[in-house]
Amino acid sequence: MLWNDFAGNHAARAAVAGYVDSGRLPHALLLEGPAGSGRRTMARLIAQAAICLAPEGEKPCGHCAGCHKAAAGGHPDIREVEGEGKSHSIAVDVIRELREQAYVLPNEAPHRVTIIAGAQDMNEAAQNALLKVLEEPPAHMLFLLTCENRSQMLSTVQSRTLCISLSGVEEDEGWPVICRRLPQTTEQDARRALRLFGGLIGQAIEGLQGGGLSDVIDKTAALAQALVQPDELPLLRLTATMDKTLWDGALRGLQLAARDALTAGAGVTTQSPSEQAVACLSGGLTRQQLMALVDTTGALLQMRARYMNPTLFSVVSAARLRQVAGR
Repeated sequence: MLWNDFAGNHAARAAVAGYVDSGRLPHALLLEGPAGSGRRTMARLIAQAAICLAPEGEKPCGHCAGCHKAAAGGHPDIREVEGEGKSHSIAVDVIRELREQAYVLPNEAPHRVTIIAGAQDMNEAAQNALLKVLEEPPAHMLFLLTCENRSQMLSTVQSRTLCISLSGVEEDEGWPVICRRLPQTTEQDARRALRLFGGLIGQAIEGLQGGGLSDVIDKTAALAQALVQPDELPLLRLTATMDKTLWDGALRGLQLAARDALTAGAGVTTQSPSEQAVACLSGGLTRQQLMALVDTTGALLQMRARYMNPTLFSVVSAARLRQVAGR
């Protein structure tokens, strides 16, 4: 029943549950998806299922001694590693030590599980060191790797793992999860956060907790204002200061604002979190330009998802947005 708390991604959940139920978990899974898509949450659920001691029924059961230890983060047969320092790099020595430990029998569970969070932070030497144990893994060993995109991993590592893809969830599935984790949050705010963060629950929660949502709303309004200015300098200055999360959220906000500007006065429910952005676009762009803006922001979001160099992306985005506005 613990899987019921994992919102959305039904195909991924069904695939993993099938492997668990059949007792045929692959020796290595690669969970890919944007930050906030639940990669680590799913990895921990799979790890808990692998060490669950319930004789029958759905795993993880959530009630056995193994599940209790795993949920508390203290199970001796589950280990998590991630990058350290400003670079978040995972050193090759860490991977070599993991490789040696992989051959040690489990302490009390059917499996030993190693979660490598942010596996893209392994350099080529570290990935090659891991590859040696992935090629001939011990029968009791399970590796769970998480990354943003499988293309960040060596092709040889990809070929020796089973990839499970995660993505954002629908509002109706995501907002109850947010409200359970943040009881003071209203349904309206939870839905608004999900829209701006592409259905990524983790990012939406972080935005609601840390002020990131307000930053995105402010940037959405600022983008709209800069877009309709006759001079390109305000837009260039603005885009040069935006990180990936701000870009993703502000572009979605701009797209929603453009859609609302197109339907203004038609009695359609407002989706944009920034009335200021809607008003700015309504007064500064034609209907044809607004339609082009909806398409262009969608194309830029797809481009951003391909992990283009941030500086290049800022320049390209500014140019395309200015082109939409006829500037």
